[in-house]
Amino acid sequence: MRKPNQNLLATSLMLACSVVVVVHVFVFPLYSVLPRRRSARQLGDFEQMLCLSNLRASQGPVLWRHHCPRHGIVTVAQGGRLGNQMWEYAATWAVARRTGLEPYVPRCIRKLLDEVFCDLSIPSLGYVSHCPIDWDNVVRSPELWAYTNQSIVLPRFSVFADLTLGWAEDIRHEFRFHDKLCETSRRVLESAGQFVNGTLATYVGIHVRRTDYRDYLWRTRRIFLAGAEYFLNAMEYFRAKYGKNVVFLVVSDDPAWCQRNLVGGSGDVFVVSKSGVSSPGQDLAIMAACNHSIIDYGTFGVWGAILASGETIVYNISKHSSIRVAELLPNWHVLN
Repeated sequence: MRKPNQNLLATSLMLACSVVVVVHVFVFPLYSVLPRRRSARQLGDFEQMLCLSNLRASQGPVLWRHHCPRHGIVTVAQGGRLGNQMWEYAATWAVARRTGLEPYVPRCIRKLLDEVFCDLSIPSLGYVSHCPIDWDNVVRSPELWAYTNQSIVLPRFSVFADLTLGWAEDIRHEFRFHDKLCETSRRVLESAGQFVNGTLATYVGIHVRRTDYRDYLWRTRRIFLAGAEYFLNAMEYFRAKYGKNVVFLVVSDDPAWCQRNLVGGSGDVFVVSKSGVSSPGQDLAIMAACNHSIIDYGTFGVWGAILASGETIVYNISKHSSIRVAELLPNWHVLN
């Protein structure tokens, strides 16, 4: 029988995961992450099923054995690239904090995030790979969770914005960049102009996503990519607010388009991404180092703006997780 506080907890979790339903219905198809019952008997076997790639080939041998969890755990399936996997990690972190269950993420997720961030607190499933799975006590989503002996396996592309951003400062502290990325970001900002007209520069990071989203947006929503007018209008907002000491740093998967359409004769706009050279982690670190943000869509830009923690202008695309984030965080504005 549930205790009263567990009823309240289950209700709050159900409300918090509503954004996940929106993401899966309108943004991604809903993936089942649970294998057929009894096909995996240990967490190590299950970990491979949560990863998109061959785990043992890319993530090394099983790690030293840790204690088996006394109660249930929270884990998640791998999906997408850096921004998606940051949300998957954050969802695991937030659900574990709310429920008191132990969090673990597959090694495939930790491998990617460890290349960008230092001292992540959630251990990998490799540490408990020898532990048995009790399939009778595994649920697919937090709203089905009822007691501490149950484990929760979150689907890939999970976005728990309502729950995670209730601890916004804590999740920013969780995602701390490696020193090398921070140092490179500092040099990029300084090269664009540390002082403008004798005044300390105000940096605005801009994320422009184009290549893979062109077909995706048309296929799923019958809409086109955000045009140059959106970004130029957002830039004018910051110019009006901060005058001539504002500096714009553009990161993008299509830097050539940005150079043609956003720079023009302006001396305050710098495209810092370079095709085939820039890494996603470095671009994200540059965005996070800025004071404010302009983003269009996609989890990468959303995380860059969250980590920058300044004023953000986001493109208006209905029923997208970025709009929900804008509703939750102060100083986020939606612009068509």
